[in-house]
Amino acid sequence: MTRPSVAEDFALELGMPHLGRNGLNESALLKSIGHDRWQMLEQLGGVRTSEIRDAFDNRLYATYCFVELALSPERPLSSYDENDRLSFSRDLTHFGRIYLDGSYALIDDGPFTIRCTNVFIYQLAGPQQLKMAQPENCDFDRIPALERQPDSLDACRAAKESGSFRDFDAGDIDLGSHEVTYALDPDRDANGAGLIYFANFVCFLDYAERLLLKDRAAPDGLIDARATFWRRIGYFGNAPVTDHLRIAVTARARTESGQIILSFNYKVWRASDGKLILVSSAGKSAPVDDMGRAWIRSIKNRGRDDGNRAS
Repeated sequence: MTRPSVAEDFALELGMPHLGRNGLNESALLKSIGHDRWQMLEQLGGVRTSEIRDAFDNRLYATYCFVELALSPERPLSSYDENDRLSFSRDLTHFGRIYLDGSYALIDDGPFTIRCTNVFIYQLAGPQQLKMAQPENCDFDRIPALERQPDSLDACRAAKESGSFRDFDAGDIDLGSHEVTYALDPDRDANGAGLIYFANFVCFLDYAERLLLKDRAAPDGLIDARATFWRRIGYFGNAPVTDHLRIAVTARARTESGQIILSFNYKVWRASDGKLILVSSAGKSAPVDDMGRAWIRSIKNRGRDDGNRAS
């Protein structure tokens, strides 16, 4: 079998499976990237992904521990729509035969990059107890080796400690916080390995932030138009499909260059035992219209009134 070079481009023609109510859907994008990453691993490693095993014959799964999307507020994910053909250059590296790291960069019409870091794990005691392990039957010779751990791992450790990947800007308008409980759906949220699929977590975060924005009386048009231009996610665990997730989201807003910029920080815990399993930070943008301007003014005025009452 002739194996492809990791330098080959990855093309994605956008159709209905990739789209949401507002152009390119973030979860669908990550599913496409995740599938391509697994195909690369299979082709370069010389073993079917379902057959990757450690020295004790445990089936290994290259789970995602870090994801980053980087676009611009002027051209978020909603800028890409039906029939668009996106061509990405891509790379893949490994560290210690246990971590994979690589990026996708849109060749034209960017900026638009996606970075993903994986770690090989097996289920010691179901999705709630995962252990790292090294594949024994996967060929890493065609995957360039890193001299040190990907810096994404340090970013995840710092985010777990601080609770976010990025601090809010001091001048942004405080939209407060909201917490929701999400009941996992066994038929929709799990993948073929019995884990909650990494790309589905974005949907849970979207659900929580939509409730926060509705609670703050944001216009429906703004809520529907918001689109991601930046995100980082650190994954620190998983959950059984019978569990619930507790999701906390904090938000800020500002206007900038004809856009409403929304910034979010999220934390997700397993409801069954309180374990923190995900931290994320995101930036989203939407074109500002009259209703959006009026909403921003009302939030600002409410903040000033609250400050006057407090004094």
